Amino acid sequence: MKVMVTVNVETDLDIANGSQGVITGLVLDEADKDYNRNAEEVNLTRPPLYILVKLQQTSSIKLPGLEENKIPITPMCKNYMGLVGGQCKSIKCRQLPLTAAYSFTDYRSQGQIIPYIIVDIATPPSKGIMAFNIYVALSRSSGRDTIRLLRDFDPQLLMQHPSKFLRSEDKRLEDLNEKTKWIWESRIKSLYVHT
Repeated sequence: MKVMVTVNVETDLDIANGSQGVITGLVLDEADKDYNRNAEEVNLTRPPLYILVKLQQTSSIKLPGLEENKIPITPMCKNYMGLVGGQCKSIKCRQLPLTAAYSFTDYRSQGQIIPYIIVDIATPPSKGIMAFNIYVALSRSSGRDTIRLLRDFDPQLLMQHPSKFLRSEDKRLEDLNEKTKWIWESRIKSLYVHT
């Protein structure tokens, strides 16, 4: 199964948020050792001790007994604060820092080059898609021969300004540019007048 790392586990070794690989094995917790291997579905009581993942790319050294680029990923613990029965309680979550990598959002795909992609840029029911989202999604491929659109989309998405805030920032920068240009041109003219 293809997976993607969801947190920075060890950035120096390229085991970071967005790293992709394939699950090649798992080692279960002792509490889950006695399961039926022939069952269609298995319910575990605890996360596996670790999952072996063959990463597409890593700076990790070859570990004894494992193939190149194959590394164990262990569950991570994180504490959250939440209201339980009207009281603030600490909640401890233990889970693997992995998610299925057959599809993911434009946010998750940022900074990656994906060899072959199918992109869905149709307007979602929430109406929450902008030109920025489309740019990120479409720019993940290495070229137009390796990208396909899943379905039709509204071309108006590409005709509107991406953000009113960006528009006002563009105007502010343009005004600043004109003001700076005027100041420097005035200084240069005054230098020529005085020489």
